[in-house]
Amino acid sequence: MNKTDGMGGRRDRDIAAQAAEWVVSLADPGSSVGERRAFVAWLKRSPVHLEEYLRAEGAWAELGLLDPERRFDVDALLARPETNVVDLGVVGDGGRVASRTPFAMLAGVAAVAVAVLFSLGLFLMSSGPGDGYATAIGEQRTVRLADGSSVVLNTDTRLHVAFSGTAREVRLLAGEALFSVEKDAARPFRVASDGVVVQAVGTAFVVRRTPDRTIVSVLEGEVAVARARPAAVPAADAPDGALRLLAGQRADIAAHAARTRDIRNPEAVTAWRGGRLVFDGDTLAEVVAEFNRYNRVKLVLDDPVLSAERVSGVFDSDRPQALARFLEHAGVVETPRRADDRIVLVPRR
Repeated sequence: MNKTDGMGGRRDRDIAAQAAEWVVSLADPGSSVGERRAFVAWLKRSPVHLEEYLRAEGAWAELGLLDPERRFDVDALLARPETNVVDLGVVGDGGRVASRTPFAMLAGVAAVAVAVLFSLGLFLMSSGPGDGYATAIGEQRTVRLADGSSVVLNTDTRLHVAFSGTAREVRLLAGEALFSVEKDAARPFRVASDGVVVQAVGTAFVVRRTPDRTIVSVLEGEVAVARARPAAVPAADAPDGALRLLAGQRADIAAHAARTRDIRNPEAVTAWRGGRLVFDGDTLAEVVAEFNRYNRVKLVLDDPVLSAERVSGVFDSDRPQALARFLEHAGVVETPRRADDRIVLVPRR
């Protein structure tokens, strides 16, 4: 059968058209971060998407329409030493790892993909000395730092890392990250989040930044937490007036208040690493907000009366429809309505 015939041919033409649209969209200097994240999600869905994008990009380059000033040198990008990029996760249409592409070809394609991602500035968002890292919605990423410490970025997270001879500084710009810190008493490890500084020497802890607060959960060791600017804290000292948190404790720090408590279920703090969300008497408003962090299909509460409903259970983070069915079977909501990229929850009358 000719490649352009039948369902497969139409699908190939559709993907080629989508690839061309992405080339045009991303060539626009005004393209948004949201558009670039959507491009990465599209790129990762299939090796065919990647192949068609590279083909379309090559065609535009030959016409002199793409990057005429050569702002992005592919050869130089490929030669860069950074290797801590998101695995493209080549997956076939059935959700299994595709086996029809030879390993050598995949390695070459992946190398070019790394150059594409670097050129878009998606995963190396340097703002001054240091490196920046990011994840898209529904994505996780593990980064090994120069001192041997590691960071696991949860969904939709951005952070910047800058090490010096006297300090190890991380700025959490958005989202949530798990830090496992190597001991180095001469260089304290600090995480800054919206005016909050978390300092540790050797420990494991999670920091989450929300629009109105920073949440710090300690899994191992001890950390100091305070509202301060990192530059205002002497290199060897903890911030003045810092809270001391031990393993099994959590602090919620808002603009004008800080609250500490014990962590009832430490495993729930990092359940997201296994793709799980654990709720124990949380309000439905909180549950919906948590699910929406991980998914492009958003849950919507149609009536404010639903917000106060309490939910307990363990759910797959990438299956908001499973929560909707759970609520339906529990008699809390009517049959959920799917509308485009939303699942609307209506209270049962």
